[in-house]
Amino acid sequence: MRHEIVSRNPDVEVRFYLSVDAGSYVTPHWHDSIEMVYMIEGNMTVSQENQRQELCPGDIMIVNSRVVHSVLSTNNKALVLQIPKEVLKKYVPDIDSFIFEVENHPESRVEQTRLERIRKIFTDMQVIYDVRPEGYLLKFNSLLYDLLFMLIHSYSHKIVQKNFDREYKYLERLNEIMTYLKEHYREKIMLPELADRFGYNEDYLTRFFKKQTGMTINEYLYAYRVTRIYQDLMGTDKPVGEIFEENGCTNYRVAMRVFKEFYGCTPKQKRDQMKRTNPK
Repeated sequence: MRHEIVSRNPDVEVRFYLSVDAGSYVTPHWHDSIEMVYMIEGNMTVSQENQRQELCPGDIMIVNSRVVHSVLSTNNKALVLQIPKEVLKKYVPDIDSFIFEVENHPESRVEQTRLERIRKIFTDMQVIYDVRPEGYLLKFNSLLYDLLFMLIHSYSHKIVQKNFDREYKYLERLNEIMTYLKEHYREKIMLPELADRFGYNEDYLTRFFKKQTGMTINEYLYAYRVTRIYQDLMGTDKPVGEIFEENGCTNYRVAMRVFKEFYGCTPKQKRDQMKRTNPK
């Protein structure tokens, strides 16, 4: 995986959908699109650039293009909007130099009103897209472009182009490493061999990976392995021990700790929850 590929809705230029999540973890990844999330119910924790942001009902978050982030969710509902960079480039050619950020609890009444406007736009977009009256695309797109105009003028600042180019080079390096780890996650991966494979000093590789993802290489490996364990729990009837072994979790204690951290229970309890929720 070079990076997450964001597909558009078939009838609009963006991806817009209601996310209903029973609880999940998404390992560090990035995409070219700008992503906005409007929390409706439940909670979600997004880690990006070595910072964690917890989203509660009513909160709005922006993940900028080409920013590595991971997502830990409890049972929640959220509206998600992903805007490909090329859509904005048609109207703002230097969009690559923009960074977007939303403050969820502003003191200014003006800022509070503006934030309410964004929430209403999200809600109106959902209604118009679900109901789809005659000419619904006219209304949906008018709401979308109203939102984008607000982002450009009220929730952005510019960065120096050379900083953007440097960060992109770092992402390219990171992707090579992450791709290798995902292709070989079932195997025992040793740091000296990994560093040698990519031509890095061990200390540099360790610092670089930690800075870019907020995780050590071993933490990332177990996080990814646990997401695969979760998929196997949901999709097969194999014993838990066999699933752990097949996914390279030789350290059962560490894998169990990470699984509990992400899903709030043991693998057996998670499988039992699924069976109660979706009885055959």
